[in-house]
Amino acid sequence: MELPVFLKSRFTIDPGMGMGSFSVGHMLWLGLLLVLILVLGRRYKASSAEIRRRMRLIIASLIIFDEAVKDAAMSLTGQWDWSFLPLHLCSVSVFAVFIHALTGNRYLEEYIYAVTLPTALMAMVFPDWVGKLPFLSLMCIHSFSIHMLLVIYPVLLLYGGFRPSWYRLSRIIPFIVLFGSVIYFVNLLLGTDFFFLNGAGTGNPLSILEKYIGGWYRLAFPLIAFICWLPMYLIPYRRNKASF
Repeated sequence: MELPVFLKSRFTIDPGMGMGSFSVGHMLWLGLLLVLILVLGRRYKASSAEIRRRMRLIIASLIIFDEAVKDAAMSLTGQWDWSFLPLHLCSVSVFAVFIHALTGNRYLEEYIYAVTLPTALMAMVFPDWVGKLPFLSLMCIHSFSIHMLLVIYPVLLLYGGFRPSWYRLSRIIPFIVLFGSVIYFVNLLLGTDFFFLNGAGTGNPLSILEKYIGGWYRLAFPLIAFICWLPMYLIPYRRNKASF
């Protein structure tokens, strides 16, 4: 029995169904992200510590639920494969956010700011799923909604007074590098592309690099991280110095 288009993934859907990057549908999702950031950010900033904690738990729970719906849908429709393991950068962030919402761990907080925020935001701006999935499909809705929530969570931390730390960042970088090294070999074993280590994907800046320099695009990862982190850490640092 043929699955309805709504339930198909980008691996099983017929060609030519995608909504396209920066289409009306894509811009609607970006607009919704901006509105939610402004509305929830103001509410979070004006709330007590207990209300803030509840807001973090609600968003973290919604992220877990979103991921669970995706896995259940793909499993029940026979479309699940190794690529749906929670080993993408943003998938790992799903659990980092949830554990942080429960514990308030400062190093997880740093990871969510330094890694989750830029990668989820990049996914929202350069989504690689829109080339194949239509606007009203489960996997398109899931892909946008989960990345949107992953952007909102660290932004709320900023609204609440979070200040990034170069020291904490230096402590988590070795774990990121080690985990990425393991993921590279997992990709080779399973034929997957977690962390974009075994292929740059489509519709993002990495794909442009891969087009011109091939597999050497991986060498750009440290440079990309530096370009992202420099303003993310330098601007708050200068503001803190100016306040004294």
